[in-house]
Amino acid sequence: MKGLRKYLTPFAPDDSGAVSVLYEAGGLIIIIDAGGCTGNVCGFDEPRWEEKRSAIFSAGLRDMDAILGRDDLLIAKIKKIMQEMETSFIALVGTPVPAVIGTDYKGLARLLEKEVNVPVLPIPTTGVGLYDVGIEKALTALVKRFADTKVTQKTIGVLGFTPLDYPWPKNPAYNYYDTVEEVASCGSLTKNYVASMAGLKAARYVEKYYGIPYVIGYPDDLYPDITGEKVLAITTQAIGLDLRKKCPSLTIGSYFMMKKDYLDDHMISFQEEDDLINYVNTHHFDTIIADEAYKEMLDFSGDYIALPHFALSGSRLL
Repeated sequence: MKGLRKYLTPFAPDDSGAVSVLYEAGGLIIIIDAGGCTGNVCGFDEPRWEEKRSAIFSAGLRDMDAILGRDDLLIAKIKKIMQEMETSFIALVGTPVPAVIGTDYKGLARLLEKEVNVPVLPIPTTGVGLYDVGIEKALTALVKRFADTKVTQKTIGVLGFTPLDYPWPKNPAYNYYDTVEEVASCGSLTKNYVASMAGLKAARYVEKYYGIPYVIGYPDDLYPDITGEKVLAITTQAIGLDLRKKCPSLTIGSYFMMKKDYLDDHMISFQEEDDLINYVNTHHFDTIIADEAYKEMLDFSGDYIALPHFALSGSRLL
C-alpha cells in the first residue's frame, strides 16, 4: 500500500535539513510556523541541541496570521528579538503553513532586510520534502550570498556534511561551510569534497565562479573494510560512492536524493517499505550496510554492518 509504514518512522523533513546547515552559522533562524515544526527540529531532528544551542525561533503563527498574511507582525517580532541580540544574518525557514498559503519568501526577505539592515536568506522549504532538499536549499543560499575569496589557512572544503547523515565528529583541518566566515573564504580553497548530493549544487556554484574543483565523497576514510561478493548499502548516494572505494561492486540503495549525473546500473531508489523488502528478497545479498532501523523489516541472515543514519532513525550509535 502506497505510503504505509509498518517499520520505519517518518524521515527528517526539509526544514530540519535547512536548520542542520544553519545551526552553527551564527545567524538568527526563524522557522515560520505555529511552534510545532520548531519543536520537532529541536526535540527530534537536531542532535546538537542537547549539547550546543543555536538561535532558533518560531514565528508563532496564529490562525488569523496565516489567513491574512500578517508579515508586518512577523517583522515586528524579529526586530524585537534583535534588540536583545546581534546576528550576522537572518534565515527564514519555511514549513507547511506558509507553503499552503503561498508565502512570498523573497518578498518577505527584502522587506525584512530593509528594516533590520542585515542579510536575510529566504529558505523556501515546505516541511513535507525530505531533509536533503532542505540541506541543498540552505547551503546554496549561504554560498550565493556570502561566497568570497577571503584568506584562509584551510585548503579543503566539505559541503553537505551534517549530523543528519554523519555520526562522526568533524575534522578541524577542513572548511565545512559552517559559518559565514568559512563560506566567505571558499573561493580561496584548492578543492571541495561533496559529502552529500545536497551539496552538489553549491559545489558547482563555487566551481563556476571561483574555479574550485570538486569531487564526490569525504576526504577521510570513515568506514571499515567490507567483505562479501554481493553487498548492498542502504544509505545516501554520496556515502554509497565512498563505500565503493572499499567494495567496487557494491550496490547502492536509497530513499533519498539521487543525482542523475552519478546514477549507474548498480543504484536503486526506494519509495515504499515494500520496495526495499522485495529487492532484498530477490537479490540474495551476502552483506548489507545500513542503519539498524532497516534490520527489523528485512528477512536477512547474512552479515549486517550497522551504519547509523540520524535523519532516518535518530540513532547516533556506532
